[in-house]
This record gives sequence, structure tokens and C-alpha cells, in this order.
Amino acid sequence: MEMLQKDPAQIWRLLIPESYWMYPDQVPDDELIFHYRDHIYFVNNDGSVLAMPKPACFDLLDLGTLLEYLATSDDTVDFDDEGEFDFGFVLKRMGYIVPVKEKREKATYQIEIINTALPKAHGTRYELKNVHFVFALYHALMRCHELNAKTDWEYEHEVKRIVKVDSSAAGKVQVNL
Repeated sequence: MEMLQKDPAQIWRLLIPESYWMYPDQVPDDELIFHYRDHIYFVNNDGSVLAMPKPACFDLLDLGTLLEYLATSDDTVDFDDEGEFDFGFVLKRMGYIVPVKEKREKATYQIEIINTALPKAHGTRYELKNVHFVFALYHALMRCHELNAKTDWEYEHEVKRIVKVDSSAAGKVQVNL
């Protein structure tokens, strides 16, 4: 699956189970609102993320009222304003755990990460065996976060692609998702 062409909201939709999405019919495809644990997260079309504590009876609020809460809350977190630009910062602060309840196919996935500031530089490529796609994506995003930290945030690493590897055939064949 090519990841560089995906909007940030599309990547978040791959990570967050649909049951956590809020107002899916009212929010544009390049944005996402979801709840997770004790916060509500707002993913904007530019990839920026805002978070606020869940108000009481949050599931009974309409979108307009929720946005009003966001605008007036003293506890809103703007990750960009705090200098936290990659997925890893948000995932860590959320306490994100990859869902394991659902019966999903496990496979071997090859992950390719590039440095977007130096696209011609040697990228990182590795395989994860016997995992769910969501775990492979999560692992790749956290690896990008780790690489960004190692460069003291001077470079930006992103997941270029995640490819399912079919090892049952003679030799390895890549299956594009």
C-alpha cells in the first residue's frame, strides 16, 4: 500500500477502529474526528491534530456543539503548537494500543521508510512477520518517530509503502495492497 499519497486522515482511519469515529457523514474525507480513551481528537486536512478531554455525555452532542466545546476549552492540546508534528507524538500521548480483538489476517509485511528532506538518501526497509496490517502500520509510524528523534527533528521520515509479502509461493512475491 502506497502511503505517501494518503491524506493524514486516511492513515488515522487505518489505525482507529470505525466504532471510534465521530460524525463520519458530516466530516470531509480529508479530516477525521474520533474519540479514544478520555479524549476527542480532531485531525485536520493539513495533518495537524487537536485534542480535548471528552465532555460529559460527549456521545449525545451534535457536531456544532462539539466544535463549540473545542473552541472554548482551556484544556485543548494543539500538537503543532507544541512542536509535535509526527504521528508518534500523538500516538504516545493517546496511549494508543493496536486493536487485537478483531480476527484479522496475519502476514509478513515489508515496510519502506524514506527521509522526505533527503528523498534520494538511502531509506529504511524491513519486514515484520506474522502481524496484522494495523500493527505493521503502527510499527512503521513509531519507527519514523524514532528516526526523527535521532536526527533531532531536523529530518522528517515517512512511511513510503507497506507491502504484504506472500512467502507461501516459491520465492517471495510482493502483493500490493
